[in-house]
Amino acid sequence: MNFKLGKLAAASVVSLGLAQMAHADVLEGTVTDGSGEAALEGALVKIEGLNRTTSTGRFGDYRFSGVPAGQYDVTVSYIGADPITQTVTITGDSSADFRLGGDIRYLDNVLVVGSSAAQAGAINQQRASDAIISVIDSDGLGNFPDTTVADSLSRVPGLSIKTDQGEGRYVSIRGINPDLIAASINGVRTPSPEDRRGVLLDGVPSDLLDGIEVQKSLTPDVDADTLGGVIDLKTISAFDRDGRFIRGKIEGAYNEITEEVSPKATLTYSDTFADTIGVALSVNYQDLSIETHNNETGEFGLTDDGIGYLNDDYEMRWYDLNRQRLGFVGNFDWRFSENTDLYLRTLFNNYEDDEVRNKFEFKDLDDSEDDGIIAPGSQTVPLNEVDAEARKRREVRQIQTYSLGGDTAWDDWNFKYEVSYAYAEEDDSDNHDVTFRFEDIQDAAADAGLTDTNVVFDFSNPETPVLSGDVLSLVYDPSNYIMDAFEEEKTTNEDKEVAARFDAEYDSVIGNTPVTWKAGVKLRDREKTRDANVIFWEADEDLNLSPYVGSRLLSGWRLPNPMVEWPDANLTTALRNGAGPTFELDEDATNFDSLAEDFTIEETITAVYGMGTFDIGDLTLVAGVRMEDTKTDLTGNVFAEEDDPANLVAREVSNDYSHWLPSVNAKYHFTDKIIGRAAYYAAVVRPSFGEYAPYTLFNDDRDELEVGNPNLDPYEADNFDLGIEFYPTEFSVLSMGVFYKEIDNAIYPATYERDEDINGDLIPVADFRALVPVDLTYLTDAQLADVEEIETYINVGKSEITGVEFNYVQDLGDVSEALDGFLLSGNLTLTDSESTLPDGRKVPFLQQSDTVWNIALGYDKGPWDLRVSANFRGAQLDELTEENLDRMTDERTLVEASAKYKLNDHVQLYLEGKNLTDEPEYYYFGSKRRLSQYDEFGTTVVFGARMTY
Repeated sequence: MNFKLGKLAAASVVSLGLAQMAHADVLEGTVTDGSGEAALEGALVKIEGLNRTTSTGRFGDYRFSGVPAGQYDVTVSYIGADPITQTVTITGDSSADFRLGGDIRYLDNVLVVGSSAAQAGAINQQRASDAIISVIDSDGLGNFPDTTVADSLSRVPGLSIKTDQGEGRYVSIRGINPDLIAASINGVRTPSPEDRRGVLLDGVPSDLLDGIEVQKSLTPDVDADTLGGVIDLKTISAFDRDGRFIRGKIEGAYNEITEEVSPKATLTYSDTFADTIGVALSVNYQDLSIETHNNETGEFGLTDDGIGYLNDDYEMRWYDLNRQRLGFVGNFDWRFSENTDLYLRTLFNNYEDDEVRNKFEFKDLDDSEDDGIIAPGSQTVPLNEVDAEARKRREVRQIQTYSLGGDTAWDDWNFKYEVSYAYAEEDDSDNHDVTFRFEDIQDAAADAGLTDTNVVFDFSNPETPVLSGDVLSLVYDPSNYIMDAFEEEKTTNEDKEVAARFDAEYDSVIGNTPVTWKAGVKLRDREKTRDANVIFWEADEDLNLSPYVGSRLLSGWRLPNPMVEWPDANLTTALRNGAGPTFELDEDATNFDSLAEDFTIEETITAVYGMGTFDIGDLTLVAGVRMEDTKTDLTGNVFAEEDDPANLVAREVSNDYSHWLPSVNAKYHFTDKIIGRAAYYAAVVRPSFGEYAPYTLFNDDRDELEVGNPNLDPYEADNFDLGIEFYPTEFSVLSMGVFYKEIDNAIYPATYERDEDINGDLIPVADFRALVPVDLTYLTDAQLADVEEIETYINVGKSEITGVEFNYVQDLGDVSEALDGFLLSGNLTLTDSESTLPDGRKVPFLQQSDTVWNIALGYDKGPWDLRVSANFRGAQLDELTEENLDRMTDERTLVEASAKYKLNDHVQLYLEGKNLTDEPEYYYFGSKRRLSQYDEFGTTVVFGARMTY
């Protein structure tokens, strides 16, 4: 009954707005820089006396409808330029264009060239937005401030990056887990080639972009699948600037570890034809060499006295990678008529990762507790087994997005429509792993006449422990190693989404209050598939490592213990496809790993929404509701018994649920320089694919089981924001905000161990089932009879995130004329988070950083554009293990610097330094004294030239 009354009331308000509409006269036009060639997005356009204000769009365009005929003063303001006012007569369809800044040459206009111009564009778009957003903008020549998307995003307030092999790969907003952050390209949700929802951003070169918008508070017309915000990557368009535009860039990157120069090149072309057709094309290529030095451990235990000891394994890893990226953007715009614009947006990105990884692993170190010596900072342990492993892998990833749509204005109506297709693929089709093992080390040491057969681990520096002992002379002799395992992999992951949307806007006036009504519908049809193909080979006879050794030890290794360069991955390539008479296919293991991990997930989301934007004097209010209905069909495989494909049974699970998601965004102009903001939005984030895929993985002994949980509930969150912005001078901003997120159904990994009774026997299966909050009804008691441990994913109770943000941008020329050209910016985000696990233990929200800050000092004047910056990301909970032993990501500070010099109107040279302090990445178990993983990547210097015509 109440719902019907609500609909009736809404209909009455809409009818009232239609009835009170003024005559549908229209004022539209564009706002550009002084040259008239660079569009200015985010400029505020105000009709004095009517209380009507709007902001310019991407192409500098603005539009008022429903304006009473007459003569008005129209004022345009843009941070970085003096405001201008001109008198406009409106009758019927009228137009007025504005130019801001001096009428000087395009290439010298301060509004469109250099870091200051990009910063001005970002500030204006943020000020004009009705939601809480952060923007990274290119300057008028399309120059992006950084060479990678991740580099740029790391400077946005509240944003930090997660790296892979030293490159920024995933982005966190306000410290939140990247899997809970949404990303899109030109508004099209970007699929993920992995089994997660977090989107890879290292594969999209910044040279293909014209800007990035990070929306932190959602409005009803935005997909609600994010807890932290939406990152939208905007590619170039011909109408971003006037006339023909050509830009070429060539650069090299030198890394101190690889000691190689990695080339990169970009070519961009855009042009407009007859002022109605725009074509923008850009191609980018990079060939990047990476070398990473790593050591890590499996897990730690604690003695009764609380002393940590290594009780699993210790590994050293050497990664030698070559990453090739080829990106292409083709965007086409057609101004079909005075009222209709059509577009086609395309992006293709191909990423190839050729990797050689050597791993040297000291195994079965859990004897320390019984047979070794444990002391603070060191342990002595008898050594039993060591593995030498080589992996050679070629991984190909593709991301493609295509969108076809348009925008039609008709009197007081505006219609937007779009169909899109997005595709991502990860193809591991050219991989092999080979492991040689040195077993019975104690016997070999005795045969060699060694009296001390122990190894001492010195953890005085826990990031890089030092090993010592006479037995290591045998460990570093390759002739002691016999092949243990050889496997090949040809696995693919695919993610496809087809989407269509239609939005309608209607401008009205209720009394003296302008109101824009908006409603729309969107359909997203997504399919995620994993097709694993792993082939295991067994040697019929002993195969010694010696023929597969090239160099004995790795030169230039930066960690204290010598690192082997064997097996030589190029030599072990000859073993592929079971080459040689000494190999036999392990059918059971091959069938199991090739079928049990396969899954298909079909996800259909239907959304409808309605909202209104009310301009009530100095208050702008955006309010409405979005409904999202989700249908999922999931298919996985279960081996009923043994590993014979004939015993394979498909498991199918379907779910259907709906969410009503209200949101309110308010913006209030206290003065021309002070803006207050408040926002509330509800969000729903569906589980990651790897968490709720219906897979069932037994280990070889069938005493351990790993299962996905297709019955997981999605994250549900209420999000609140309150902030204030102060623009004290023409080119500065000081802002502060607080936020609070209340989250239900957060998803955590969980492990359940089967207890023993007083006789030492496993408790009955029925009792074990009752302890595990996951549907196991599809498995028989016989299949679970020997299972002692189950790993899965579960929903937990309420989680909370509370935070505060500060942002400061200052043109130091406003402080002193002597500092003209200097620009200072900094931001700080502090958060406190908590989740309650089913056992009552309270932990920080998974992968939530408590502190994120950025600071940068730049100089942009004349031919010079200089900047030095630092980015800090606080420690975070990475994985749950057990209390005091959870895996943590350590805090990290990255320092970068860049220098750009304009030789003339067309050529600019630049030099950049990345990771200047040679900062490693460190993970630990509960305490920094307990190593989990440590990586060194070295410092990289980038040099290049950019040519613009």
